[in-house]
Amino acid sequence: MSENKDSQRWVITELIELIANQIASYSHHSEIYNSLQSDLLHSEVLSEEETESKIEDSAWHYQKMMELLSLRRETMRELKAMAKEYNPHLWCICKHSIASYQFSQEVLNTDMENETYMSLAEKSYQYMYECISRLLWVEPVTCARCLQDELENER
Repeated sequence: MSENKDSQRWVITELIELIANQIASYSHHSEIYNSLQSDLLHSEVLSEEETESKIEDSAWHYQKMMELLSLRRETMRELKAMAKEYNPHLWCICKHSIASYQFSQEVLNTDMENETYMSLAEKSYQYMYECISRLLWVEPVTCARCLQDELENER
């Protein structure tokens, strides 16, 4: 694994951010999909044209959710491939720790000066890196660079 000379960020950081944003995108599509499904349950108040439009939109959001799910799994496999071995019992926990990190960032973005939100974001960040470290069988770390160093030492 080599460093991108044009960036101070490492591949592992980019993969984690990619997974986090895939999770967030899935969540947004899911929210809209569920809203459309709810509207369709009450379709007696919708015109035929509105119903068809909501069905079409719903199908599109569902398709995007499935594509994002597949893409997120593929990206996680790339993360897993960075290690000499990995702990399969932490696969789902790792995914949820990345989601926790992503959503803590969403909360923080609502008020960047809120100390409680900053603390939640920092704790979620540390938890995520601890889980990823354990997934990839390296010493627990709380930052991407340390994790990158540990992975390189393992190889």
